[in-house]
Amino acid sequence: MLVDSIFTPGLAQVAYLIADEAAQTAAVIDPRRDIDPYLSWASARHLTIRAILETHVHADFVSGARELAAATGAPIAAGHFGGQSFVDRPLNDSDQIAVGRLRLRALWTPGHTPEHVAYLLIDPELSAEPVALFSGDALFVGEVGRPDLLGPTATQRLAAQLYETVAGRLSKLANDLIVYPGHTAGSPCGKKIGAASRTTIGQEKLTNYAFQARSKQQFIEMVLAGMPKPPTYYPTLKRINQAGPPLLRDLPEGAPLTPKEVEIALDGGALLIDTRTPDAFGSGHIRGAVSVGLDDRFLPWMGWLAPYDRDLVLLLADDEQFAVAQTSLRRIGLDRVHGYVAGGIAAWRADGRDLVTLPQITVSDLAEKLAASADPPLVLDVRDEAEWESGHIAGAVHRFAGEIAQGATPPLNGARDIAIVCGSGYRSSVAASLLQGRGVPGLRNVAGGMTAWLDAKLPIVTA
Repeated sequence: MLVDSIFTPGLAQVAYLIADEAAQTAAVIDPRRDIDPYLSWASARHLTIRAILETHVHADFVSGARELAAATGAPIAAGHFGGQSFVDRPLNDSDQIAVGRLRLRALWTPGHTPEHVAYLLIDPELSAEPVALFSGDALFVGEVGRPDLLGPTATQRLAAQLYETVAGRLSKLANDLIVYPGHTAGSPCGKKIGAASRTTIGQEKLTNYAFQARSKQQFIEMVLAGMPKPPTYYPTLKRINQAGPPLLRDLPEGAPLTPKEVEIALDGGALLIDTRTPDAFGSGHIRGAVSVGLDDRFLPWMGWLAPYDRDLVLLLADDEQFAVAQTSLRRIGLDRVHGYVAGGIAAWRADGRDLVTLPQITVSDLAEKLAASADPPLVLDVRDEAEWESGHIAGAVHRFAGEIAQGATPPLNGARDIAIVCGSGYRSSVAASLLQGRGVPGLRNVAGGMTAWLDAKLPIVTA
């Protein structure tokens, strides 16, 4: 028996690979769309992927089940309540999938979604009892899956189902049962998911707040309390994964673009995404570009922008990054990547075209201006609600960057100079670039954000 995992940064998503090495047979649970890592894993071990399993209709990434089925011929299994037409084997509770001598038994675990199933792994040569649980988005380390992703009318019903899943199903499993969750820390699919790669049922009974509720009502209140807003793109991916995403081979390829071709694309409604660092963006960028740096935060913030109805043009620090960026965007269904600025910002400048800047301000300079100026800058804090309440700069106003990405107007009160701050300078660069594109003057991005502010031992106030 072999159990392995493949982690996707940016999404904090985990796919699992289970194999009977003697039978040279493997299964994959919850694959992402770019499937080469799974194929390479199987090939290196002389295994054949003969089963693909989905825990639910995903909202945070495009499923790779169809892609992997097309490459391997393996059938797709998923809970029958999901209703996906491309699923070969709709599963009921306790149905089993064979992986050589191993068995994966479906365990209906609704609450995060109505169709959610987890999978119990059974090795008959070891025991008739399960040895592991692949919990999908039902159970995480220290957390449970959020039940509010199908809208307010479904939230109470799903929260009640989640209670029955935790109290009536998961709590009755053996304490020593190993749990492999579908996400680790950083995923918005739970309020505050732990960073560990696995846990046990016994550990969760002891430490997970969701197992401590004394009643269904208390459980619902605990789960929903402090629930952050879900990323904007989730409903779109629900629809894509319900219908079945198109195969990658059928998508258009992006191309290198000259400055003139970029200009034509932008005039036609394309959105320009500058994937360089906030510092590089601030020193000079193409007018109208949105700053979304190409690191582990790239996908969540592209998801907040959710530009599914527009072509995308990328500006990169290095043209060689295009394949990585395009693959990342396809993981959340942003398939309309028209191309990239060939040669980057240097090519744009060499063509004699104008650049605009987004000035950066250090925390020490900001503190000095706030203390000494008769007309101090307005501080706009774009962190989330919990971060804001934990401590912020005195006199600051608040608007979450995700809301700004969706068109919200922050309370700028006619300020002439505006210092935008987040935790590190990344989200504030996203927000500042959006506001700059809307014509807001006097913007400054606070370099290093609140981390730098606190490191400098500058004062904060709490809500």
